[in-house]
Amino acid sequence: MWGDEMRKLSSVALMLAVSLGACQSSSGGLSGADITAIQAASDKWVATYNANDWEALGQLFAEDASMMPPNSPAVVGRDAIAAWEAEYEAGFQIAFDVQEIEGEGDIAYVRGRSCVFIPLETGGYGVDVGKYLEIRKRDANGEWLILTDIFNSDAAMGSDLLEECPF
Repeated sequence: MWGDEMRKLSSVALMLAVSLGACQSSSGGLSGADITAIQAASDKWVATYNANDWEALGQLFAEDASMMPPNSPAVVGRDAIAAWEAEYEAGFQIAFDVQEIEGEGDIAYVRGRSCVFIPLETGGYGVDVGKYLEIRKRDANGEWLILTDIFNSDAAMGSDLLEECPF
């Protein structure tokens, strides 16, 4: 009797696993081309940031985008984001380590680590290591614009900057 019950239970578990697997594989997700395009959009963002071209950087955000910097209110709208960047991050450089790109249809998220190179009064840069999460949306032209951007430091407030980026 116990053997029959176990076989039935195993059969039900197997059918459930197959059904769940079928549902997951049919959900779509991003294509390889989408992931490549999102990575390219991220690379373009880094290059534009490193050029300190804040007006061009603002154009990489959706018109109604929201940026959530640490220890600061949210900044809404591409023009406001460009102005915030110009005021608070002039002279900065950045490096990204993209760790995950996922999504479906016209919505995706990008999760990764960042190194922000902050100019020092004595010359050179100090490095703040942190993390970020972006929500991107494909616009009518097929561009993956940032809809929401949140980022913060791994270091406690008042910590010393690092001498180099760990990645």
